[in-house]
Amino acid sequence: MDIGLLVGYFIIVLVIGYIFARRTSTSSDYFLAGNRLRWTAIGFSLFASNISSSSIIGLTGQAYASGISIANYEWMATLILAFMAIFIIPIYLKNKIVTVPQYLELRYSSFIRKYYSLVTIILTIIVDIASSLFAGALVINVFFPNIPIITACYTLAIISGVYTAAGDCKQLF
Repeated sequence: MDIGLLVGYFIIVLVIGYIFARRTSTSSDYFLAGNRLRWTAIGFSLFASNISSSSIIGLTGQAYASGISIANYEWMATLILAFMAIFIIPIYLKNKIVTVPQYLELRYSSFIRKYYSLVTIILTIIVDIASSLFAGALVINVFFPNIPIITACYTLAIISGVYTAAGDCKQLF
């Protein structure tokens, strides 16, 4: 039953991706939903982006190991998001800026934008993607104990890469 649910979940995600990929024709459609979303959808999107399975599992495990004080990490995000909403977002809206690198180029220079982008990409690969692949591999290892962790990591990386590339290249659909 577990494997059936997992396969069903992946099929649903692929179908939803296929349907929305057909509706996407510009980069604004892809990255900003064509500027058609209301504040509630954007708020839920931010929430969903901030709360991932790795943060739920990781924070719960850390709270079990060291106490509920780990929740302070998430409470601090509230202050940061409020600061952004009050002071930073109005600047972005006024100047029609949609990314941090775009703001850095406008405020400083093209070099700073490229430097920030490079550092962000490197840190995302080393920290975020590596830990997410490892967490996913641990879950796969629970369902399939005979699959080595490294094999599960490579498999997840390949599937994620193909799925992401397919979302960016509509010709694959």
